Amino acid sequence: MRNLLACIVVLSVLVPFAIGCGQSKPTSDSSIHVYTRSDACGASETWAKYLGNYKQEDLKGTAVYGDPGLSEAVIKDALGIGYNNIGYAYDTKTGEQLAGLRVIPIDINENGKIDNDENFYDKKATLVQAIAEGRYPSPPARDLYLATKSKFSGISKEFVRWILNDGQKYVDDMGYIKLPNEKIEQQLNKLGQTEPGIQMEGTITISGAFALYPMMIRWGEEFQKVYPNIRLDISAGGAGKGMTDALNGMVDMGMISREINAAEIEKGAFWVAVTKDAVVPVTNRSNPFLKDILTKGLKKQTFIDIWITENISDWRSAIQ
Repeated sequence: MRNLLACIVVLSVLVPFAIGCGQSKPTSDSSIHVYTRSDACGASETWAKYLGNYKQEDLKGTAVYGDPGLSEAVIKDALGIGYNNIGYAYDTKTGEQLAGLRVIPIDINENGKIDNDENFYDKKATLVQAIAEGRYPSPPARDLYLATKSKFSGISKEFVRWILNDGQKYVDDMGYIKLPNEKIEQQLNKLGQTEPGIQMEGTITISGAFALYPMMIRWGEEFQKVYPNIRLDISAGGAGKGMTDALNGMVDMGMISREINAAEIEKGAFWVAVTKDAVVPVTNRSNPFLKDILTKGLKKQTFIDIWITENISDWRSAIQ
């Protein structure tokens, strides 16, 4: 357990924003301060795809590293807007929206208001239920994957198998969404049979998506209770880093929070879906236009005009 907990140091940046940062005071200015991610990540790719099959590089805004960094940037900016994986928009323990952040409701039916069946953002549990029931759009809801080069083998393969079987019972508790039984069977078949003569000891190295990191930590803790002679070295740095590390043989598996692209498949990428979550748009809780934002929501086209075309740069225009 000590070895596993040591790896949490790589994300020590998570702690400050989770327990509260200094809030910006409301301002008479109404300009939108747009934030995006600087690191190659699944959250950006997923958000860009939701906006219209765009790529991460199409997203405009001030670039910030990592989910924790983007959350903190919006928390400190009363006029800020960003996007986060749900694990970084809600408190893991309480399920409440993080202090300083408010998730922006999506006006899915585009009628200019958030109807009762669109109003599921207050707590993480209600959003997770909406994702599971397909009421939240997909994308930005998406599968999360573990990837390697060629095939999983040895103790890494057994860890993935354990995740798809026993590990699913921890998913709800962590605020992720279980895979349907049919999909689990598909992933197990893809993974292949247990290899004979495996000694359950050694080290499994993992890097990649911030989105999957908290779930992997929990899975790692539970897996080590069953197999105490296995050490897990888990670090986050974005889905792009996870895939690069996996394909270059620097880690046993990468955590991926987006679809696997053709170039990666050509390089031998092999992947298995393990759970599901979503990306959500966020703003500051002191945003002077928050009441209208929460009541009316924002339409997809408004998000496009904020992040892609930059036709909207003012909160008053965004909530018309």
